[in-house]
Amino acid sequence: MKTIGIVAEGPRDFELIAAVIDTITNEENSYHMIQPEPDMAGRFGNGWKGVWKWCETNQGSLNTYMNSLTPVLDFLVIHMDGDVERCEKEVHCECQRKFCDAPESTHPLTCEKIANNRSDCPVVLPCEEHGNTPEAGANFLRSFINTLLLPEDELAVSYMIPFDATDTWIVAAFDQYEDYEDYEVLSDPWTSIIARAPQYHGIKIRNRPHKAKRTYEELISVVCDNWSDVVAKCPQAKRFDEDVRRFLIK
Repeated sequence: MKTIGIVAEGPRDFELIAAVIDTITNEENSYHMIQPEPDMAGRFGNGWKGVWKWCETNQGSLNTYMNSLTPVLDFLVIHMDGDVERCEKEVHCECQRKFCDAPESTHPLTCEKIANNRSDCPVVLPCEEHGNTPEAGANFLRSFINTLLLPEDELAVSYMIPFDATDTWIVAAFDQYEDYEDYEVLSDPWTSIIARAPQYHGIKIRNRPHKAKRTYEELISVVCDNWSDVVAKCPQAKRFDEDVRRFLIK
């Protein structure tokens, strides 16, 4: 059994990540839900902005943080959904800084141009500074998180960037689309596929469009049962699988 920390956008993401790791390692591990904080009202908040703030706060001190917990962490997962790269202007501020007249000291998460009227922000999406593909978007977010965090070398850390979201892995576990060799091109799979109707493959989608814990538990179970299929359909799932095996399976 290993001790694993997870910095995730939300509690449903945390639950899926933990279940997948147990599936890959074929054992029950011990988990710390570092982010979001259990009451969902901690100092960093939740969602992708909470992950951003957590990384920035722990910049350059990740080794110290991982060893400060009891027991110390054997592995740390930092999760951010790929739709952040596709939809959120803030992560592209540095890419398109030459188009913006905001002061250099302006933090993207507190920029008044976005806070007052999102259309005032000069950032254009999709961003032309990197490729407009799921693989390029995931690589961009990994680089972005690494810049926020500045981790020391040789740490057992995985930047997990499911594209477009962890919900893509659910669709890959349940559905067979002949037109899609790579399921990561699907946009907003929770709304457009899973929660589009009251039931999804016989599972009641409670409290649509929100992700009810009981519903997600049922969906996660199928993801774990069909994990090899998910890995075959989703390159970012394959990359995460490789990280888990490299760091946790000797």
